[in-house]
Amino acid sequence: MIIYKCRITGDEMLSDAYKINPVVGDDGEEVPGLMEIESQIVAKGGEEIDIGGGDAFGGGGADEAVDDTIEKVNNVIDETIGFAYTECPMGKKDLKEYLQAYCKQVRGLLKDDDKVAGPDVKAFTQSAGAFCKFLLTKAGDLEYYMTPAFNPEGSMAFSYYKDGALAPTFVYIKMGLLEEKC
Repeated sequence: MIIYKCRITGDEMLSDAYKINPVVGDDGEEVPGLMEIESQIVAKGGEEIDIGGGDAFGGGGADEAVDDTIEKVNNVIDETIGFAYTECPMGKKDLKEYLQAYCKQVRGLLKDDDKVAGPDVKAFTQSAGAFCKFLLTKAGDLEYYMTPAFNPEGSMAFSYYKDGALAPTFVYIKMGLLEEKC
């Protein structure tokens, strides 16, 4: 399994347990430097524990009441089954300022990292304009999430709803994340 961690805070952002896809813009072209995952709404809680007695002590029948301990949560955001994201409000101006500072910081970290080749740093720098434009164009539709570190300089997850989707798609800046094999 591969865990993707924020290059700045070390917080886990996502894993390859989710199907990771390239981001495709409204023009049908792949947006360089970004990746996305589809989230789901899942049931959490209400686990039934069978101690070997079956329904001999009641329960399990058709007349059983609805389990109020079951909660519907997003499998990416939730703190126990996901990555404990916290939504933070941002406007387009805030996003632009964040992206400028974040890209500058990530570029510096990439240059200082011996494991990152020069062409990869150059590719990040060249893709930054395209992915920033994509995110800024979608700013009105995006929701913004911070990791548990609440570091405003760290990586963020951006989400939006695709047409007809019941759960949001999460978008990440690739080079802002470190891959760690578990």
